[in-house]
Amino acid sequence: MVAPIAPFRGGIARHSTALAAAFAGEEQARFRVQTFKRLYPRFLYPGKSDRDVSLTTVASYPVRRSLDSLNPFTWAIGAESPDIAVIPAWTFFVAPMLGIVARRLRRSGTAIIMIVHNLSDHEGARWKLALSRWQLAAADGFVVHTEDQLRQLREQGFVQPARVIPHPAYSDFPEPRNSLPRERALELLFFGLVRHYKGVDIALRALAASGLKDVRLTIAGEVWDHKDSLRQLLDRPELRGKVELIDRYVSDEEAAELFARCDAVMAPYRAVTGSGVLALARHYGRPVLASDLPGFDGLVEHGRNGWIFPAQDEHALSSLLRTSVTRENCGAMAAYVDQSATGTGWAEYGQSLISLGEQILDSRMRDT
Repeated sequence: MVAPIAPFRGGIARHSTALAAAFAGEEQARFRVQTFKRLYPRFLYPGKSDRDVSLTTVASYPVRRSLDSLNPFTWAIGAESPDIAVIPAWTFFVAPMLGIVARRLRRSGTAIIMIVHNLSDHEGARWKLALSRWQLAAADGFVVHTEDQLRQLREQGFVQPARVIPHPAYSDFPEPRNSLPRERALELLFFGLVRHYKGVDIALRALAASGLKDVRLTIAGEVWDHKDSLRQLLDRPELRGKVELIDRYVSDEEAAELFARCDAVMAPYRAVTGSGVLALARHYGRPVLASDLPGFDGLVEHGRNGWIFPAQDEHALSSLLRTSVTRENCGAMAAYVDQSATGTGWAEYGQSLISLGEQILDSRMRDT
């Protein structure tokens, strides 16, 4: 695997770390990780740090921390040529580096499987899309998390073999101690980096229009953009005393308490290709209020494990908050949320990915 892993923060590193642990448990495979000593330059990471030292543990597999996204002389994997290389695709910035790494490995006979988290940046320009496409063109096969991602791949002309494997629920988050009391009749949570495409402003305007009195929306995560407009929204009289802003990185332990306290998780995204936050909500048995985006298809079933509303429609979201989203209804959904969490696990995810790599290698042998 060529990917960021813990102690790097963020959804890609957490996904890669969980998958690495699954690969390490495969008795029929020898597995190792090539990861980063520097991932992002400071100007591309507005947060205080891109690492969480509390996530530093001794890995059960060999790890080489040598890649520097700004130094092309480090973009070499070494003399040993693996049969299969797993590389995530998620942002234009590392796409040139990972595209070069993939092409070098392919020349030595390695089958390149790319896990497509994002086909392009959520708030990207054409040149960013071109860089992302250049990385994807080096793949022999793809893993995507939704049928919509697969459709987008095909529409962009990528014909390589691909498998849709749903994002597994995370199992490495701690159990909550229930240290945060529920002080309001309805507790809502928006979790993760606060970026414009995630629509926290939509959630705030909907909450303001709902007229709910005994409610709290906790926004937990570093605010990366549109800070001034967010502050202006928070100053509205209709929201005073109803919003808690935790503008910083939230540890796993604190996340567990926030998910335990909330009745429902809000995901009013403007754009999405997959969401680790939904996997977290599933892990903690919490229903989700989500935009009706294709990236959420099959993940949120309206009235069963959450509610769906038209994307960017704050009035529809406000109506849901006013008429449907109650503690009683959220609690009634908990049993179904638990049932829906029994899908693909990390071990099955890893086995399916290895199977795809073997299929590609077998196809190459037949062609020769």
